[in-house]
Amino acid sequence: MKTQIKFQKTLALITLIVAAVAFAFSLCFFSGNLSDVMSYRLSLYNETYSGRIEIDGITQVIRDVPTADYLSPANDWVLLAQSLLGTIVTLGIIFFVVIAFVYITCTHSRRNYYVSNYVMTGIIVLYAAALAIFGLISMVVLMGQFMSLTFTYDSVEFMVLNNNIQLPEVSYSPLMFILGIAVYVLVLCVALAWVYNLLWKKKLMSGEKQLLGGAVSQEVA
Repeated sequence: MKTQIKFQKTLALITLIVAAVAFAFSLCFFSGNLSDVMSYRLSLYNETYSGRIEIDGITQVIRDVPTADYLSPANDWVLLAQSLLGTIVTLGIIFFVVIAFVYITCTHSRRNYYVSNYVMTGIIVLYAAALAIFGLISMVVLMGQFMSLTFTYDSVEFMVLNNNIQLPEVSYSPLMFILGIAVYVLVLCVALAWVYNLLWKKKLMSGEKQLLGGAVSQEVA
């Protein structure tokens, strides 16, 4: 039983660390090459252009058109990413609250589990699994859309020439998404570890109960 109690204490600490890593990742998502996407979008967001432009082989005269209109796929991707990451940040904060209740109910240190400990274990398993699944789906969707974006410098060359806009060179590195997938796989592993901890705990509690029952029977006899 001592080994199991040590395991569940360590698991609670690991869960807290993983939650902190997941929260930090959600805050740092728009860094590296993804920060260049933000710069690319924001550099053109408040600019307008009037003049002639060739679109699909047809020369058109435009006046005071927001240059961001020519970046709608990138703009839409950024808005989607911000929305998903905002949700993940909120879920990360709630995850800390769930972990706090693990400590409040002593689910990390009790020798014998009571109803509150079973309930708390169920909550942290379901919540961690939900966060992991949502995070994994978000990373896969965002990576797929990001890799399909086209940052066409030729189409915005006239903007650079006329407005002296400096556009960053956007890298298509999937590193940030891969890191995200790794983080949320860890969160999922934590959820599975709590299931294992509960099964282990129930097995040991059942064994102790049988031993105590046998001892009592021998004393009565």
